[in-house]
Amino acid sequence: MNDNFSDIPHSTGAFRLARTIILLFCMMLAARHGMANIVVIGDLVRDYTLKPGQTHEAFIELENRNPVARQVRVYQSDYKYLANGESFFPAPNTMERTNAGWITFSPKTLTIPPMQKAMIRYLIRTPRDPDYIGTFWSIIMIQEMQDRTPGNRYGVQIVTQLHNTGKIGLEFTSATVVNKSGQRILTVDIENRGNRMARPEMWLEVYNNAGQKVGRFVSGQHAVLPGCGIRREIDISSLPKGSYNSLFIADCGGKDVYGLEIKLVLEGETDAKPAPPPVKN
Repeated sequence: MNDNFSDIPHSTGAFRLARTIILLFCMMLAARHGMANIVVIGDLVRDYTLKPGQTHEAFIELENRNPVARQVRVYQSDYKYLANGESFFPAPNTMERTNAGWITFSPKTLTIPPMQKAMIRYLIRTPRDPDYIGTFWSIIMIQEMQDRTPGNRYGVQIVTQLHNTGKIGLEFTSATVVNKSGQRILTVDIENRGNRMARPEMWLEVYNNAGQKVGRFVSGQHAVLPGCGIRREIDISSLPKGSYNSLFIADCGGKDVYGLEIKLVLEGETDAKPAPPPVKN
């Protein structure tokens, strides 16, 4: 039950406040989790802050944990994800904020002996063009080959942030309460419509009608790339039935703090009712 809050404002002040009323990469696995035989050692997201024209060299370490030699294919892909859980992996250099063309890597195919390790080396070279600002990214795909047939694969995301450039632009696009497996869950969808990656700390503060704070629910930290979206789910089952004022906060640091004011009217364990439709300009 996702409502489109297209009229939520996003002013440029130090604190962005929006209001609404509510009634009632599957590939980005934890580091060292394995494919059938090949394991990537280390982080699956590599984040670099570089200056225009700067180069940076690094490597991806692989390990074959099978007693038989395994072949691996290495290639590039662009990447985008949405708040509804969809992920897209288009061809490299097709997305607006791709950095695939800035990256060279070797080898593109390799055979890893049984119980041995190997490395893929990559070099990032950022353009000197001042028109490039903010955050750019792509994925190095690592795919196990079985008798020339593609098998399981990893995606190692390479993020480059151009030093001191770009702006974050978070917007709240939907907020609903749903009943999920007997739990009352507040879901908030967030998009980054700026050109720099955000990594906000997020939480919900809840107050009764007398203005007294009755709860604080931490949603944690999550990166949001430009043009992408995330969905945060917060279990508010501990709140009794009643009416509450609440504020969902996404703190990106400094002046980049965003708030969504939410009126919660909890009417028991029934399914959430949709919020009123937005008034379009």
